[in-house]
Amino acid sequence: MSNKISNTTTSVQVEDASATDLEVSLWTRRPVCGPRTTVIDRLSSLRTNGVLSDFTVTTWPDEITISERNRQSELLETVERFEAWAADHGLSLRPPFETRTASLLVGKSEEVLTTPMMLVAAYEDGDLVGVYPCSDEERTWTIPEFLDTLEADYDDSTSLAGAASSLPVGELETS
Repeated sequence: MSNKISNTTTSVQVEDASATDLEVSLWTRRPVCGPRTTVIDRLSSLRTNGVLSDFTVTTWPDEITISERNRQSELLETVERFEAWAADHGLSLRPPFETRTASLLVGKSEEVLTTPMMLVAAYEDGDLVGVYPCSDEERTWTIPEFLDTLEADYDDSTSLAGAASSLPVGELETS
């Protein structure tokens, strides 16, 4: 299990003046293949079409040790921000995040946070406005549903605020 975090930022300028200030961060485990590349391809297409101003892809470990002295405290803070957003909107990110006790070879144990295979965080003007997948007591909203909504926004020339009535989002608007 690797505790290495890698960040790859895509940087293609969108020439379209109608591009939004919507940015997406994709968090994923390694290897980045299969369904993960499909999500990256869809994000790339949305950026090319001006629906997104940009997106980033960051890899994270399968598990993060939860402790006071942790090399990954910045990543834990990011997860806490995602969970706070979900709680503020009456949602949960558990699962896919799970906390468990892991046994060490020397007879001790530690608490670890298991990360999801993929997670998407949406930002508008720098503010977190959505985290997917997320759920309430009745329903789960997935990454493909979020991307479908953005693609419908582009195809139908409607605002995401109107098209996203079935998605939990903060103050997210596109024009």
